[in-house]
Amino acid sequence: MSNIDGEKEYEAMSRALEELSNKFTDKNATFEVSTEMHRAVYEVIDTDDPYKEKKKLGNEVIKELSPKIKAELKNDENSFKKAMVASIVANSLDFGVLEHEIDPEELGEDFPEKVKDSELGIDDTEKIKEEIKDADEIAFVADNCGEIIIDKLFLEEIETLSDANIVLYVRGAPIFNDVTLEEAKEVGITNLVDEVIELGGRAVGVNPKYVPEKVREKLFSSDLIISKGMANYESLSEFEGDLNVSYVFKVKCEPVADSVGAQVGENVAIKR
Repeated sequence: MSNIDGEKEYEAMSRALEELSNKFTDKNATFEVSTEMHRAVYEVIDTDDPYKEKKKLGNEVIKELSPKIKAELKNDENSFKKAMVASIVANSLDFGVLEHEIDPEELGEDFPEKVKDSELGIDDTEKIKEEIKDADEIAFVADNCGEIIIDKLFLEEIETLSDANIVLYVRGAPIFNDVTLEEAKEVGITNLVDEVIELGGRAVGVNPKYVPEKVREKLFSSDLIISKGMANYESLSEFEGDLNVSYVFKVKCEPVADSVGAQVGENVAIKR
């Protein structure tokens, strides 16, 4: 996070702990508690985007590696799965999960090898492909910077399977290293989709409290939602009985591992 003085750091931590104490009940989901904690912190610190430099670095590192991954996709019989796995490996860049922070440069050093060696702990690839082929409108809910570079390759593979209208959903305000409209435009992913929609105020995942009703209705009415990242899984899974969702992410904590039936550290592609 950006440098803040000791007094503000203490105030920010105090506000976060206060929100945790008030909101941590069996009635509130984890993403809801985390949202309120971080909104409180952002109110205290002097910057609207404390992860801005890390987001920039993440995009720069993965952008340099993207051509090599794209070239490998051309020679892969299952390029869709390879692109999806690559986007999950890039999802390792996450500054919002305790004990899971990975330095972008460190990831960049062995990123191609990790993509080559990575498997899916839960593999619903073929089911997801069939859903893509049948959909008229696909919602692609983005997650992190860095990862968003490889998401471009993933989206190109999706477009080879379907003529569906593709809508990209991004965060409405900076939180962690998640993608906002600004970064989406910077990396050029907005040129690959039919529409880009912001998910409302500063929030972890897709938080109905901060997502405008019209946006929520459009998202939830999609023929298929492709949900990237763990925070989006944690939030959208609260509503999945009414949704057609495919989750694509790396499992980074025990509660989510137990929820999906995978191991911490595994990559998963889940059709629900």
